[in-house]
Amino acid sequence: MESQHPPAPLAPRPHGGAASPPPGLRPRRGRLIFTIAAALVILASATVIAARAATSQPATYSFFTGTDVSDVPTDSDTQSVELGLRLTSSSNGTLTAVRFLKANGSGTSHPVNVWSTAGQKLATATSTRESSSGWQEVKLPTPVSIKAGQEYVVSYHTSRYRATQEFFNRTVKSGPLSTVGSAGVYLYGSEGFPTSTWKASNYWADVVFVPAAGGSTSPTATAGPTTTPTRTPSASPSPTRPPTPVPTPSPTATAANPLALPRIAWEGGPAYYGAYPVARTAGWTNPAFFPIGVWQESVIEARDTGLDKSAGLNTYVAPTDNSNLRLIENAGMSVIGGNSQHVGPSTVGWSLSDEVDMWGGPGSSAWTGNHPGQGAVCQPANGRCGYTIQEAMLKRFPADGRLRYANYGKGVMFWETDAEAGRFVNGYTSVVSNDIYWYTDPGVCVSPSEGPGIGVRPENCRRAANYGRTMDRMRQLDGADGKRQPIFAFVEVGHPFTENGAPTITGDQIAGAVMNSLIHEARGIQYFNHNFGGSCLSQHVLRDRCGAAVRPVVTELNRRVTSLAPVLNTQSYEWRFNANLDTMLKASGNSYYIFAMPGRTGGTGSQALTLPPGMKGTRAEVLFENRTVPISGGALQDTFARESAYHIYKITP
Repeated sequence: MESQHPPAPLAPRPHGGAASPPPGLRPRRGRLIFTIAAALVILASATVIAARAATSQPATYSFFTGTDVSDVPTDSDTQSVELGLRLTSSSNGTLTAVRFLKANGSGTSHPVNVWSTAGQKLATATSTRESSSGWQEVKLPTPVSIKAGQEYVVSYHTSRYRATQEFFNRTVKSGPLSTVGSAGVYLYGSEGFPTSTWKASNYWADVVFVPAAGGSTSPTATAGPTTTPTRTPSASPSPTRPPTPVPTPSPTATAANPLALPRIAWEGGPAYYGAYPVARTAGWTNPAFFPIGVWQESVIEARDTGLDKSAGLNTYVAPTDNSNLRLIENAGMSVIGGNSQHVGPSTVGWSLSDEVDMWGGPGSSAWTGNHPGQGAVCQPANGRCGYTIQEAMLKRFPADGRLRYANYGKGVMFWETDAEAGRFVNGYTSVVSNDIYWYTDPGVCVSPSEGPGIGVRPENCRRAANYGRTMDRMRQLDGADGKRQPIFAFVEVGHPFTENGAPTITGDQIAGAVMNSLIHEARGIQYFNHNFGGSCLSQHVLRDRCGAAVRPVVTELNRRVTSLAPVLNTQSYEWRFNANLDTMLKASGNSYYIFAMPGRTGGTGSQALTLPPGMKGTRAEVLFENRTVPISGGALQDTFARESAYHIYKITP
């Protein structure tokens, strides 16, 4: 049997500073050494990043023709990675070739690809007769038609690359071509659709574009931002699972001043996974990776992983036994599996059981081997054997350095004593969750043994803040033994109960439940993806028509969570901004971040957030809302339109 938790976690990463790699472990990203002089050269040479255009109308357009790249560094990362550029065009035309800036030592041949914004591969080619370094141009066997206003990605696959950080802080243009957002994208592993971004980095992929006759071709010179070399993401050797990058400050970065506040107890953040070799190899130690999973989904064809990845998912928890693990590996996703005979390099952990606290109960009676619906579970029939089941499940899985995970339910949350529930939470796992569906459970708000039994009044039951209540209960139990493990939140995305009259969760409620769970220190998110009742039965809500109303919200929510991963993966400060709000305070880089939303009984309408001593600033940026709010008298004021509304404030002194 495994120990209750892994060895004590490594010291947390200092806020705003570089992480020190655990002794004996390879740093997650290669070290990049450059001189101040070289950095200044890059700053000077990158003041104009749009492609140069002749005074006469050119026949083709590329983004970086004529840009001085002589001082763009080569990263020491040697892992296989797909690197790309996201772009659009204001006129129709064709892509005839893909260009990329080759690093020394990256081989003599590279595949290039053109993708639709949905991840469909539109063209592929392989380079020949490459030079040892510098720009390479690979002609496509058939030019790709480009439609005005649509987004595309061009990419190349390599094991060595050159990159520049903070390059795409503004749009880059060349004639009708424009980059899109943080345009540099990547995906670790074998060839695949790259979607991850890091620090607005440019991975120096480019195109050759020919406008259609009559299309707009007037070149536009765009002043680019000053740039600094980047250290882009790397991983321990694993060709199948793409880790996300480790944030590294640029040479001129300044850290937010530490606040004189206590910290929230935690398990150590991503460093926790360093004790688990498979998770470590899969990139789970990287602070810019945040687990976003789906429960008991099936993967039968490549389209399945494509849909799931495009929704922002990166992990399958207890996937069906008929799932194709190779497809999951090829997609660069992780698995926490429930079948010891169904394992692959993407399997970072084992799922022991689901809700055994309810169907097995807190006790050590004999287990018959049955599961619910198969006959008596315990011997004697009225016994309780949940602990016996967990011990038996531990023995079924090999001692192979993988995580051990279990999900619990109403027994741990409501029915059992702290001692009984604590044994479940602390006795068998290294990652744990609990699935109370506050928005949709027909009984949780009215049953005396459930919500009302812990003081939740019916009028305050169906609130996002109660998902944070679940996290608080799990954290209370988890901390009782003096050790901590990551706790994942469980959120439904549809109608998980058979009662047709039960509520169906809305997109706003999903977002509120996820955000409140994060505010209460969730270290991962899992979505329950099944409709067992309601008007649209489904086992794949986020893939099919049953989830049409919520999928866009979930996709955007996951994008936000992923972009905030380096922030979420830091240790929180203890501070109460407003008694009516649920809040979380973090520091990352040179900024402070405040997560806020209504609490368990109030908090809607106009609310003041009182800042802690030492937090300086005149305005707070409201992330994802394209606005700022003033800071006056050590406080900021904002409005929360509904109980599930949230705001995330970034304050940079």
